[in-house]
Amino acid sequence: MVDALETADGARAGLAITVEAAGLQALRRYRDFAGPRAKGAAQHPLWFEKWLETTGERGWIVWVADGTNTLAALPLVETRISGLPALAFAGGAHANGNFCPATHSGTAVCMAALKAAIRQSLPHVALLSLERQHRTLDGQTNVLAAMATRTSPNIALAASLDGGFAGLLSRTNGKKKSKKRRAQWRRFEDAGGSAVVKPATTAEIDAILDAFFRLKAARLEKAGIADAFGDPQIREFWRAILDASREEADTPFSVEALVVGGKPRAITGSTHLRDRTVCEFGAIEDGDLASISPGEYLAYSNLEEACAKGLPLYDFSVGDEAYKRSWCDIEISHFDVVVPLTPAARLAVLGFDVIAGAKKRIKASPKLWAFAKAVRRLR
Repeated sequence: MVDALETADGARAGLAITVEAAGLQALRRYRDFAGPRAKGAAQHPLWFEKWLETTGERGWIVWVADGTNTLAALPLVETRISGLPALAFAGGAHANGNFCPATHSGTAVCMAALKAAIRQSLPHVALLSLERQHRTLDGQTNVLAAMATRTSPNIALAASLDGGFAGLLSRTNGKKKSKKRRAQWRRFEDAGGSAVVKPATTAEIDAILDAFFRLKAARLEKAGIADAFGDPQIREFWRAILDASREEADTPFSVEALVVGGKPRAITGSTHLRDRTVCEFGAIEDGDLASISPGEYLAYSNLEEACAKGLPLYDFSVGDEAYKRSWCDIEISHFDVVVPLTPAARLAVLGFDVIAGAKKRIKASPKLWAFAKAVRRLR
């Protein structure tokens, strides 16, 4: 079923906004449209498809068109946020650096037209929550940038790869990093030898992910943080997307492991976009080799690989950590579009904004952030 609405604002702009259920035909259309265009990880057709398959959430595609020409597409899912029926990007907290595909930077979605289309097509939806979006990606402006309602509370960090790996090392105390890497390699050799591996079969992917889920759960429990990978549906999603990615022409998602003495000691999951590699997740074993920093060793390899591909950026994604700072010279501020569609949602959004503002102030203060992390570990 397709519901369409062209509002007065949309008509003046010459645009029509259409909300379409994400059935097989719509997913094929979205794949054709999004395929060659700049997009975030959660807007990749494979991500959207596998999220719908593994979570059972209902999907919708919001099309923005000028006559018969499609200008932009927003792949969204129907979920619940603080008890409210909402539209959001597929992936929940795992969807970072979002960016909807569009034909060119000149397209801009009108807030009033988008709200009106959703109200008419999905009158039960109370909230539109599109968080952690890039303002620009691969030289293109986000079609939702003019709708931003706030800056996301968490920054992302990225490293410029200008000048290749040699240039990166020259800007980031490379002599010290290279010396440390040689020492790490010697210790790993003494522990049984090391290799950075990328699993190539379903069984290999499952084995690496089993290790990742175990390592991540242990470290998050120690830090007093809820496990974002603990839900069986989330785990099934990552298994499905990493396995299916092997069949995609651009291999958009991968998992990498540093194996020492036959055991995974550090694991990362990556998204490969047109202008960057993004580190989506990571974990290390908190064992006898933890002091040797296996995570840093794997990050070094991932950055070296991104440079070999000629990419301009390596994106460590959301989160401000010391190991990221040791490589990064770029801070990325994402934006959120959080729009209430009902009176009840308006009250909820006021609360969301207060919480987001408090998080931003705490994380901007090293003392407050250190105190908050200490309190979190005591829970």
